[in-house]
Amino acid sequence: MKSTPRRVLAVLGIGTAVSLLGDSTLYTVLPDPKFAIQAAVPVAQVGILLGANRLVRILFNAPAGGLIDRFPRRYLMIGSLAIGALSTLTYAIGSGFWVMLAGRILWGAAWSGLWIGGQAIVLDLADRENRGRLSGRYQMWFFLGIGLSAFLGGLFTDLLGYRGGLLLSAGLTAAAAFMWLFLLPETAPRHVQKQRGDRCEGSRFRWRVVLVSALPIFTVRFIFAGVIAATSILWLSGFAGEGVHAPGLFIPIATLTGTLVALRTAFSMLGAPVAGFLSDRIHGRRLIIIGAALMIGAAGLWLMGSPFLPLALFGVLLSALTASGVQVLTTAYVGDNTPPSLSGRTLSVIFTFGDLGSALGPPIAFWLLVSFPLAAIFRLCAIMSLAASIFTFTLSSYKLDNR
Repeated sequence: MKSTPRRVLAVLGIGTAVSLLGDSTLYTVLPDPKFAIQAAVPVAQVGILLGANRLVRILFNAPAGGLIDRFPRRYLMIGSLAIGALSTLTYAIGSGFWVMLAGRILWGAAWSGLWIGGQAIVLDLADRENRGRLSGRYQMWFFLGIGLSAFLGGLFTDLLGYRGGLLLSAGLTAAAAFMWLFLLPETAPRHVQKQRGDRCEGSRFRWRVVLVSALPIFTVRFIFAGVIAATSILWLSGFAGEGVHAPGLFIPIATLTGTLVALRTAFSMLGAPVAGFLSDRIHGRRLIIIGAALMIGAAGLWLMGSPFLPLALFGVLLSALTASGVQVLTTAYVGDNTPPSLSGRTLSVIFTFGDLGSALGPPIAFWLLVSFPLAAIFRLCAIMSLAASIFTFTLSSYKLDNR
């Protein structure tokens, strides 16, 4: 069967989505003290564990980007997904802070390979005319994975218990690695063979591209993958307590939180292709759309601090449009301004800033919760997003590539 871009993205996206099961389960349930006790982890250390995998990616990203630029993608991606399955198995059968930390480090290494490699494959398949749309399509799979894995992680936990749910997630991730072994094609042989020629044609590392992209990515990852991901169950508990009673039915808080994350992610999925389509139609103006996405996110974050549940939920959905738009356009912006032989390394540096943000988000959120209500923390995040928007709009009037 011919490996069309649509088919390759589907295979790539399914594996990426499934890989998130173990990580999303921890984010969904571990902040709840009753699940932290089952993992033998003190609640005070939960924030450290949730951010640890992002912190170690600061070390793993650069080697992963170098490997992706120098070698074919296929086996690096399969190996990364297998390591992801092992990390989830570690959560399921281990207990205590240090064993869980080892699992988080394994997941950090796995995700460095999966995320940078996946974005590099998208750039292999794309050209200037469809780069935004293909990047948006891959981001849709990513956000589908976040939403479904959070929902399924909460559901698996409620049905099978903490460890049983994680064992099932580990098995599904291993199955996805076998799927890639048979169905994921190689996209980079010709690209790898021509690297020497690319380097001879002035392929200088695009530090300006990195610097322009770093602040929006840091902001989005700090807020959405850090603060909000780590506090969703606490935010929802403020409105729903331990769960919601319906006629003849009780929906526990873990399942409710997974449902909320799934709903939020559905809106992120809508934002990804729209942002990609607009950026392909307005060549050279991707930074303007990034700035607009950050401004929309700031409005949504401010509303999330409202004590009025319908308004707060509207803020959740509005802010969800930001994360997808910024990440889609960053990949497309890199593709516009870097040669193929440098895409992996350029993305690795940019995503290192993002990982720094997402690593700092959970511990800072839990530290601030000692002195501030959650609503005030969300509004501080809104101010941060607005500042990043102004920064990006300012830079959009300058040509900041290295050509």
